[in-house]
Formats: sequence, structure tokens, C-alpha cells
Amino acid sequence: MSNRPEHLLPLFEKLPAPEDIELIAQWLAQAGLEGLELSNAAAGLKLRIRVGQGAVPCVAPPRDDAGADARVGTVAVTAPYFGHLCLAHPSCDASFAPVGGRVGKGDVVALLRLDTLLLRVVAPVAGTVTEVAGQPDALLGYGAEIMRIRPD
Repeated sequence: MSNRPEHLLPLFEKLPAPEDIELIAQWLAQAGLEGLELSNAAAGLKLRIRVGQGAVPCVAPPRDDAGADARVGTVAVTAPYFGHLCLAHPSCDASFAPVGGRVGKGDVVALLRLDTLLLRVVAPVAGTVTEVAGQPDALLGYGAEIMRIRPD
């Protein structure tokens, strides 16, 4: 029995599809992690994913370069881990870094949510946010582009 609210517990009532397990293993390898264990005692399920030395890295999907001119001179903010993207803190509605907003180097510009764990995504440079590519609550892989910043 957990003392956490039910809405914060992950839904793990059936095993993921093999393709999903393979993708999770690739993300773990890219993040430099050795493995992951998910369990649901009530459902009698336990899933252990261990990343071997032969793990194949996840390949980022090809990008549409139609907007490449607008990206010249900007710096990408990418996901340092995998997780669900939060562009605002769950306890408030204000975005960390909206388009046109100014950020400082090291400012929190987004969060990645893994179950109840929130991991900070920080700005690599000071400047103005020119584009937000990530969609709220989307599951991002390691290295996925979240936004772009035009440095000062």
C-alpha cells in the first residue's frame, strides 16, 4: 500500500509491447543507465530491462529543414534524459520559457517527468526563446529537441 495519491502512481497493469521495451532500452543506453525495473504487486507484474553492451542507440527522426533559416544562430535545448515533457510546473500554469521570453544560462526551461520524479532541463545559453518544438506531456527520448534559444 502506497501513501502516494492514486493519480500519481504509474499505470502498469499489463506488460508493454516488445517494440516499446526495445525503445525504452535504447533510451536507457543513451542516458548511460544500466537498467530499469517496473513492478505492480497488485497485478503481479514485474518488468526488468537491462541494457547490454550491444544496445543500439535510438535514432532521432529526420527533421523538416523548411524552417532551417529561422534556426540559424539559435541554440537547441535538448532532453538530457527521457520522460514526459512539462513546459510549466505541475503546480502552476505559467510556462517556464514561452516563445519570446528571455532566459539566463542555467535557468530551468522545462521539466521531464518520470512517474513522480521531476528532472530539470536548463538553458545552455542566455537569450530569447524563438521556438518551442516539444509538446506538453509528450514522451521524449534522450536528445530530443525541446526548444531553441537565440543567444544574447
